[in-house]
Amino acid sequence: MSERVPHVTEPVIPEVPEGAVLRLAPGEWSHCQAVPVDSQLAVTVARIHRNVTRHDGAGRWVWIAAHEHPACSWDHVEPHPPCRQLMVRVDVLAREVSQ
Repeated sequence: MSERVPHVTEPVIPEVPEGAVLRLAPGEWSHCQAVPVDSQLAVTVARIHRNVTRHDGAGRWVWIAAHEHPACSWDHVEPHPPCRQLMVRVDVLAREVSQ
């Protein structure tokens, strides 16, 4: 008889409003070009790409398009593409939204 694989419920990607500021510690974000991986990072959310996720030992990650905070004054200038593209842990998004 084959062993049944346990059902695992994926963590829900929380609703994060456009313009929300995320303050991220090293290990809470990854794949952000030109930013050293051991850096604190503050970004203003432009979009969460819910269809782009990955899993690893740290949990589930989701792709975020964002503006550098506070360096980019995105809300006071003409619309432009997001300054940052990165992966953020879903549990960190949940923590940030609940604060």
